[in-house]
Amino acid sequence: MARVVFIQTEWFEHLGILSLAASVRAAGHDVKIVVGRSPKKVVPLVMEAHPDVAAFSATTGSHKVSLHIASALRPYFKGSIIMGGPHPTFFPEVINDPALDAICRGEADLALVNFLDNLEAGQDLTGVRGFWVKSGNEVARNAAAAPVADLDSLPFPARDLLVDSDPWFGRFSMRRVITGRGCPHECTYCFNRAMRELVKGSGPYVRTRSVDHVIAELKAIGAGRKGGNKEAPPMTINFVDDSFGLNKRWALELLARYGEEIRLPFIVNLRPEQAGLEMVKALADAGCYCVQLGVESSCAETRRKVLGREVTDETLESAVRGVKSMGLKLLTYNIVGLPDERLEDAAETLEWNARMGVDFPRVSIFQPYPRTVLGDMVLSRLAAENGGKVPNGSAADLVRENYFRRSPLGGPESRRIENLHKLYYPYIKLPALRGLILKLSGAPSNVLFDFLFLAAIGAQYKEAANLGARETISLGLKNLKAYFA
Repeated sequence: MARVVFIQTEWFEHLGILSLAASVRAAGHDVKIVVGRSPKKVVPLVMEAHPDVAAFSATTGSHKVSLHIASALRPYFKGSIIMGGPHPTFFPEVINDPALDAICRGEADLALVNFLDNLEAGQDLTGVRGFWVKSGNEVARNAAAAPVADLDSLPFPARDLLVDSDPWFGRFSMRRVITGRGCPHECTYCFNRAMRELVKGSGPYVRTRSVDHVIAELKAIGAGRKGGNKEAPPMTINFVDDSFGLNKRWALELLARYGEEIRLPFIVNLRPEQAGLEMVKALADAGCYCVQLGVESSCAETRRKVLGREVTDETLESAVRGVKSMGLKLLTYNIVGLPDERLEDAAETLEWNARMGVDFPRVSIFQPYPRTVLGDMVLSRLAAENGGKVPNGSAADLVRENYFRRSPLGGPESRRIENLHKLYYPYIKLPALRGLILKLSGAPSNVLFDFLFLAAIGAQYKEAANLGARETISLGLKNLKAYFA
């Protein structure tokens, strides 16, 4: 039996780590999760577990804090330090970091089990598909792990291990559930296009769990909640699929059974093209109370030419009206600070949300994620303007851990859009203040604007996610360092 500790740096149900932990445990290995961002806290907890492997899952941006912890752990730890997730998948050169022994590219559910099986048996690790492994002064580079063809074959996420790490997670009233993997769409700011190319020829990329499997997980979550914490507030289910119900027939079947067998309030992500009246009515009948809709920009030309989203104004507005007609709350995802966007363009997106009566407008700042179509285009432009080099180091290091604080694009227009972003909520909800807010957008970036933004998004998140005030504040405080990173 190999012993592995997963190190999680975010305070939420990280389904990637929880799914990997479940697969590793089902294969007979010993598993623990440690949550934290401070090496002073994390390193002793890892060492107390005496693991053979310390494992990180990192996105681009969050990889910096993971590497910081790994470098602090390295002098004390003689086992293998490995990293999986989107960052090493698209930036395998991170293997050159002296703190790392191996990385995994692609879906690691089966690959990590193979790696640990070989480690336990004392066999060679350099040939495990999905892994790049250091061997002396060389790096063994294997093909990316194939997508897991049958998602029903995987165990449910090991949420109990997260609660063992910190009982706070057991008291949190939201549970995240994903019903499938992969996306067929061509959005230029998303990793899915690059991921499809990376695993091309390894089986289907878009996969969906069976309705029976999803319902069984939901029942397991409900049973565990009722038996474990009777004083906890009612649970909310957050379906975190990028786009729920790509298969309409499957979605309608799941929603019908959900309404009969589960009946917990839930949240779901929809693309506007999927938000027809039949789907929205089925959602309402099943107990959905909030639909999250990707808008990104109010300008159809920007959506089409810049973002790769072929969504007409008519389709978008019809989706909004349909959601509102069923009495459901509406959360929209919006992006400001896009390439070549002007302050007035960003303001128009905010004003569109006001005109459409959006309950919970969520606004992020564009980040040029490398290895995406739009990200690479922007990074090439930045390099051309900077003597052939990306400002502030590598392309990966230019991206911030969160997409709510600063724009990496630079320039006075970007700074003004940053400030407008911080004041997005009063700009949308209080039209009489819009002129003043546009003037304030010319002020220097400051912490006051940051805290006004955090207060607004916290209050909004409380209602949109159906959380209590105490747990909303607790969640915000735990993730505050990530915002200012």
